[in-house]
Amino acid sequence: MDEAALLDVAGLDTYYGRAHILAGVELAIRRGEVVVLLGRNGAGKSTTMKSVMGLVRPAAGRIEFDGADITGAPPHQVARRGLGYVPEDRRIFSDLSVMENLEVGRQRPREGAPSWSPEKLFEIFPNLAAMRARPGGRMSGGEQQMLTIARTLMGNPRLILLDEPSEGLAPVIVEQMAKAIIRLKSEGLTVLLSEQNLHFARLVSDRAYIIEKGRIRYQGTIAALMADEAVRAQYLSV
Repeated sequence: MDEAALLDVAGLDTYYGRAHILAGVELAIRRGEVVVLLGRNGAGKSTTMKSVMGLVRPAAGRIEFDGADITGAPPHQVARRGLGYVPEDRRIFSDLSVMENLEVGRQRPREGAPSWSPEKLFEIFPNLAAMRARPGGRMSGGEQQMLTIARTLMGNPRLILLDEPSEGLAPVIVEQMAKAIIRLKSEGLTVLLSEQNLHFARLVSDRAYIIEKGRIRYQGTIAALMADEAVRAQYLSV
């Protein structure tokens, strides 16, 4: 295990029934980094996130977060330790207003994590500031994505997992989302995101892992990946 890592994943195997989805996945995320897990559809990105968060129980391997073994722990225990998760399908409360959604996510300030309030989050997501009383169900997909991230941040996580944050968003919203993640990093938040959008990943990430068929095939700085056309063509081209 990596002694310096905030999140350390070693030898992770995960199954859905008899289907072997993850095979020996290894990841290390250090404090203050933005790291992207890249891969095509079905490569194992979301399953990696769900395994870390305790939504899927791994068959083998070890997951350490902030020095504690959280392998197979239930999601509420993982969240209490300061690990936030934004799922691919957003799951906002459509009948609740923006402010009410944020209040649902509120937790006490946490040592070693940036502390968030609605007003501070409205600086990062100005779209939300203009619709504080609007029900979540009457927002665009991009606005809902911003709200889901903001609600998760109200829990003051040490590390946040973002599953496909740019998927299905208009280019202008993707750019806003990139600026938001860069701001979160500047506040001291550690971020692991899964992505297919290489342009988005390049804008926000320090390092990259590539997963294919449930195995990590590449790791390196985002700059090194952008310079390696052969790796991108082999693992990321459609």
